[in-house]
Amino acid sequence: MDLPADFIQHTRQLMGEELYSTLLQGLSEEVPVSIRVNPFKCTNDFSIPLKDREVPWCQYGFYLQHRPNFTFDPLFHAGLYYVQEASSMFHEHVIKQLIAEMDSNDLRVLDLCAAPGGKSIAIRSILPDDCLLYSNEPNRNRAQILLENLLKWGHPNVVVTNNYARDYQKAKMLFDIIVADVPCSGEGMFRKDQNAIQEWSWQNVEKCWKLQREIISDIWPCLKPGGFLVYSTCTFNEKENEENVNWIAKELGADFIPINIQDEWNITGSLVDHHPVYRFIPGKTRGEGLFVAVLRKHAHQEETKTTPPRMATLKVMTYEPAIVNGKKKDIPNHAQALSIRFNREDYPNVDIDYRQAICYLRKEAIVLPAETPRGIVLLTYHHIPIGFAKNIGNRANNLYPMEWRIKSTHIPEYETILELAQPHIDGGHKED
Repeated sequence: MDLPADFIQHTRQLMGEELYSTLLQGLSEEVPVSIRVNPFKCTNDFSIPLKDREVPWCQYGFYLQHRPNFTFDPLFHAGLYYVQEASSMFHEHVIKQLIAEMDSNDLRVLDLCAAPGGKSIAIRSILPDDCLLYSNEPNRNRAQILLENLLKWGHPNVVVTNNYARDYQKAKMLFDIIVADVPCSGEGMFRKDQNAIQEWSWQNVEKCWKLQREIISDIWPCLKPGGFLVYSTCTFNEKENEENVNWIAKELGADFIPINIQDEWNITGSLVDHHPVYRFIPGKTRGEGLFVAVLRKHAHQEETKTTPPRMATLKVMTYEPAIVNGKKKDIPNHAQALSIRFNREDYPNVDIDYRQAICYLRKEAIVLPAETPRGIVLLTYHHIPIGFAKNIGNRANNLYPMEWRIKSTHIPEYETILELAQPHIDGGHKED
């Protein structure tokens, strides 16, 4: 791996020879592959044929033996699992501890820089059911991807927004926990993304640490006194990491909060001081580069005055069903099929095979069994909902979202990633 000279010089000095050598060894190794299983949709027994071992800091995280072609797995599109880098799953462990310390079932949480959605999925999976999660992404295109991934995960208590931190401040929103995985120079993604190496420069590091402080300053009034900020980056240098969280603690008013970890996880602490921070370094920890620190806002700081929140000032992302034949009124929202609250008895169910499922996910017309009722039907794969179709007899109009479709015409040999012991039938779900 051809690393920038400035990066080599600075990182070797920061880490010391032994840790830097460990990093170089890690960067030369194959990228680990890991998935997070959806506990809302896999409540029955399941197995993972490709499993290597569990991710130790994540209850539903698993390393795989190799990287399969996830695009061609209908269960991936149905939201039964999410492909997530293992180090990032540490956010689940962090949020679990914070929830326990707050001892409340009425929490409001903000994932400030959320796309493509892995952190929000982790947070939503462990929040008390009635808590509300705001999942935000400033970039419009990335916000669309965020919305898609959260809709597939299926939990309804999520609000996806497309705003900057200052917009939340103007909206006078207040949160118990704010997760800020801020934009960074991306050093921790060198092994995974060749473009991260090509785009790296010390000038960009300087730009990033300043932007990170601006983002945190803008969102700080939205954190309740006594609330928690989870600050993270996917980079190695101390300017974007230790120096920034020290600045937050000193200038904005916060205390560092230690997180309980196990020695065998091989997480590295601070490289410049003794504050409790958590570094994931390839070669030492099985995952990509990650830095996490948790700070608690001083309780004596004043809350924003008691004017009510102005949600109308936020841009809320919603999924709109596509128009078919110029009509919408009889077409269900695709998100309905993927929701864990969906009552399957509302529509006739048709279970389709693998090739039919891939054709459906490619937005192609499919032919259903002759006995299928006319009108809207719910298509399932292994009895898991994947979407709606409108059966007109000789064929079925495909109602899968055009923007979500599989664009490849290739159908590879299917490699089973997740096996369910039995159909998932929970609450309003019923097998026909």
